[in-house]
Amino acid sequence: MDSVTMNGETIACSGGCQAVIDTGTSLLAGPPSGISNINSYIGASDGTISCNAMSSLPNIVFTINGIEFPLPASAYITDIHKELRLLIFEGIDLPTTSGDLWILRDVFIHQYYVVFNRANN
Repeated sequence: MDSVTMNGETIACSGGCQAVIDTGTSLLAGPPSGISNINSYIGASDGTISCNAMSSLPNIVFTINGIEFPLPASAYITDIHKELRLLIFEGIDLPTTSGDLWILRDVFIHQYYVVFNRANN
């Protein structure tokens, strides 16, 4: 993965990092610092955000091999209360030999058609 950006500003994975697509859970996982940057950028507190903020939240753009894959707020926010929304992120610390690891799970797969082709990696 090349980068994670919001409104054209790199918020994580600057200079590239590893990413996998997985169907194991609906949460989108990344290094705690990257998840913290996302929360800070959109004004979330403890992984939640006010319902009033929904209309102004930016896309989170995952750039993979030079192709941008934007996720709208409707993909990364879910209802938990009539006044609060929950961000569907999980901080994990899984460093690899070539940088931090992001796991693009169901949140990503629900937005984009994904083909798992082990024969051609």
